[in-house]
Amino acid sequence: MRDGPGGTDRAVSVTVGYVMTLAISTLLLSGLFVAGGSFVDTQRERAAQGELTVVGERIAADLGTVDRLVATAESRENLTVDRPLTLPDRVSGTGYRIRIAANGTRGTIALESDGTDAKVEVPFRTSEGVAVRNATVDGGNLEIRWDSDAGPGGDGQLVVSEP
Repeated sequence: MRDGPGGTDRAVSVTVGYVMTLAISTLLLSGLFVAGGSFVDTQRERAAQGELTVVGERIAADLGTVDRLVATAESRENLTVDRPLTLPDRVSGTGYRIRIAANGTRGTIALESDGTDAKVEVPFRTSEGVAVRNATVDGGNLEIRWDSDAGPGGDGQLVVSEP
């Protein structure tokens, strides 16, 4: 040990080394947590988009099924079609909203997750003369039905609603 006018300085180098190691470790761990957190958020949003796409395609397929039944019916006046559709209440752990917008024979099913920024639009088409009522419903079980008294001119309309 060296003794000088200020005393010894060996204990100071150990303490400074320990504090430096703690500071560097804290910075590295903080960086990992920040990077990992954004990675998890991105993966959650991608998962929600995938699930919303599947849900939207299922709704479009069932709309197409009911559309074909209505389009091929001999008489739409007394036609009764009720198609229950079982869908998940949540996607990626959060609720979602379904918006159906139709204009003529074309339309879109827009799905939006409540907890993430995930948004999906699925297009659909209907037969000539088969209208779809615009609607906004919460995610979960739905019912697609033919309402022969509704629609433009009372010609009937496909209605998507909560059961």
